[in-house]
Amino acid sequence: MGGAERVCAILAETQAAAGHQAHVCSLVPAVTPAGRRNGVATHPLAARNPLWIAESGRYPAPVRLANKAATVFNHKVSSEFGALCDDIAPDVIHTHSMVELPPAVWSQAARRGVPIVHTLHDYDLLCVRGALFRGEHHCRPRHTACRLLSVPKRALHDRIDVVAAVSTAVLDTHLEHGLFVHLPPARRRVVWNPLRLDQSATRTERAAGAPLRFGFLGRLVAEKGLGALLAACRQLPRGTWTLEIAGDGPERARFEQEACDLPVTFVGHADAAAFLARVDVLVSVPLWNEPFGLTTLEAYAAGCRVIGSTQGVIGEVVNEVDPGWTVAPGDLEALAQTMRRAIAGGTALPPTRRLAAEGLLARLAPAAIAEDYLELYALAREARRRTPVAAKRHGR
Repeated sequence: MGGAERVCAILAETQAAAGHQAHVCSLVPAVTPAGRRNGVATHPLAARNPLWIAESGRYPAPVRLANKAATVFNHKVSSEFGALCDDIAPDVIHTHSMVELPPAVWSQAARRGVPIVHTLHDYDLLCVRGALFRGEHHCRPRHTACRLLSVPKRALHDRIDVVAAVSTAVLDTHLEHGLFVHLPPARRRVVWNPLRLDQSATRTERAAGAPLRFGFLGRLVAEKGLGALLAACRQLPRGTWTLEIAGDGPERARFEQEACDLPVTFVGHADAAAFLARVDVLVSVPLWNEPFGLTTLEAYAAGCRVIGSTQGVIGEVVNEVDPGWTVAPGDLEALAQTMRRAIAGGTALPPTRRLAAEGLLARLAPAAIAEDYLELYALAREARRRTPVAAKRHGR
């Protein structure tokens, strides 16, 4: 699961624990029966797209693009979702990632008079990759395929009653492209992601005199900044550091080649808590505008120091917890210099900064964020009650 799926699971389970009825509908490769998980009713829907998302990367770009088009216009999934709405009769619908879901699910909900809250986890309403980033460059202007395939989402996004974004940068980017300008400011909110701390891993302290342990945790693609990290590593003194890279992705072979003579280990998919428990410093300096950067918070929870990006929420988090440990994306010299400073300091997150981290993490406790969303659900219900004429005009 990615960050959006993890956030959805945390919210639903927290809401169920608080006594609400929480139903989660998600896409799966094949027909799967409904069930329950941690108090949440689960309603899997068969994706019915030509390619399953986990396997689409094996195909050439034209095939993947055709699959994206089929996904956007997948009326079978949207109609099945509508039937599910009839069975559940929800008070509110909260949509998350629209990477695989057709935007017509919003019409299905609105047609039944169900208020809709949508969370922007990335840029999937604007970009088929959800990143507004390709290769090693920001997409300015957007590619033709992204502009065309986002038309249905743009056409139907006004069914949404309240929008939440995981960062100010994500919300502002959508507004700049003309999305959600139909909503008053009170119904456009920034809500940081909840963080459920995994206490299962015990921190492994570094032996005296041992090399400093850097870590990277994320998908192995260019926009995550791994290429820049490996280039910066070549400027570090040998014998004073190691780097563990956790995660997988389509560009893994390339990065392994770039790191072939460095003290770098690729560990593949790893449990985040266990991985961070054996790392001194997490490096998280993506080239693109990372929407949230959940691993930054998980690193602080595990007692790691973080070298983070100056941009977006990562920069906001690092500057609040441990000021002075951010570098601009793509600035190899600044990244290498900051890593050398970490090596010289020879420590993970100092105790004085752990107090700041604890205060921030407390504000992002699942129960606190779930309460924030209850307020947004109430706003959406009130907005839907006040706009019956508009609802009829849009066929809601």
